Amino acid sequence: MRFSTVFAVSVVLFVFVLFVAVAGDGNIEGVRREYAQLGVHRGGKGLYPENTIFAYTESTRRWKGCLLEGDIRLTKDGVAVLIHDATVDRTTDGTGNVAEKTVEELKMLDAGYRFTTDGGNTYPFRGKGIAIPTLEEVLESFPSETFLFEIKVPLEDLSAVVEPILKRKMEGRVYLASFYAGTIQKIRKNYPMLMTCYTIADAGGLINALRNGGLDKYSPPAQMLAMSPDLEKDFQLTPDNIESIRRKGVKVLVFTVNTQEYMEKYLREYEIDWILTDYPDRYESLVKSFK
Repeated sequence: MRFSTVFAVSVVLFVFVLFVAVAGDGNIEGVRREYAQLGVHRGGKGLYPENTIFAYTESTRRWKGCLLEGDIRLTKDGVAVLIHDATVDRTTDGTGNVAEKTVEELKMLDAGYRFTTDGGNTYPFRGKGIAIPTLEEVLESFPSETFLFEIKVPLEDLSAVVEPILKRKMEGRVYLASFYAGTIQKIRKNYPMLMTCYTIADAGGLINALRNGGLDKYSPPAQMLAMSPDLEKDFQLTPDNIESIRRKGVKVLVFTVNTQEYMEKYLREYEIDWILTDYPDRYESLVKSFK
């Protein structure tokens, strides 16, 4: 999920339509340990082929309890699958639009084909049987994990996304986000038991409550709020602002944080719930260095 692009649309995007601590026990000096939770962006896309069961497997093996983030699109035959782009070109050995292919056609593609960490000198995951997964397959594979999914397309029929979640009774483990505010509003109306993220349309009310002293009477419309470092600067948000939001029962996630400089800032200065990153190993290394 490319959060930075979404938020660039407008200054109103303070919040996006839109875990658990990394390895090690005990207190870390200077770190608000209870809030230092890890989220892996697209399963840790800097380390593994993104949005794949392989990526989620490796991340949950190395960082137990981390929040798993991913992107949802629909196939030609109406199946929810995990892939970020509208086309398969960047991440697989195929070409063409996701929405113009059946799930069977997508399953024939190699989702590890184009992954490289050395500028294309090597492609370590080619031919390893890594496929584009369906949402149902992902939830079935990780029934005890917590997810944040961005729905990348507007939905008239919610069933492809909602039914796999309800079928597995995972409504308490899945947060749903979308740039399409109407989709999230529809989910809230028809499936109030599901957890959602703030949308563009929700931003004004929250900002007004923060700036005008109305937070006591403010009723959050969502269970998660996501912000970027750039947004935190633009709106001059303080640790006290974030703490106030969290006291309303809203989880706060910062995305997508790939430098240890910013990771350390949010670990030391802010009470947040998750830091979302492409490189969970950097996060782990930083936390270990505090010991």
